[in-house]
Amino acid sequence: MTQTRSTWREPMVWMLIGLPLASVVIGFALLFAAVRPGPEDMETVGRVTQVGKLLVSAQDREPATQVDTMGLLLRLKGDMVEAVPMDGDFPRGGKLRLTLSSNNPAIQTRVFHLSPSELGWRGVGSMDGGHDWVVELQPDNASWSLHGRWTAQARSLRLTP
Repeated sequence: MTQTRSTWREPMVWMLIGLPLASVVIGFALLFAAVRPGPEDMETVGRVTQVGKLLVSAQDREPATQVDTMGLLLRLKGDMVEAVPMDGDFPRGGKLRLTLSSNNPAIQTRVFHLSPSELGWRGVGSMDGGHDWVVELQPDNASWSLHGRWTAQARSLRLTP
């Protein structure tokens, strides 16, 4: 007397269907978790410097400042360097220090002191546009610091958090 069991009661059927189906479901769950940023991810993204794009706010372990939500436009205008705020609420007053350095040891680091002007800050100086510059902009009290990369032949650079 042999009785046949239902197909769904055989363990081999569950192994052939269930394991591939479970791996597909887990794969989609991992993909969703990787694409969707959480609140802790958004905080760390703002503190990472990406070459050619972003800046980082104040020193590493200090709390974020008001500058973290704003930006500046650096531009060359004749033999002048200007820093123009992109937001009207940008903290004004005081001088800014603009440091341009290069990865090439033969090229000297240049420092410009920008004084307040009607639009933002302005300083006298020119730079060689034949190569890239690493840019650091900070006020005299060094309460915040903006970093970026000025590419060769560019007339302006946008520094945003």
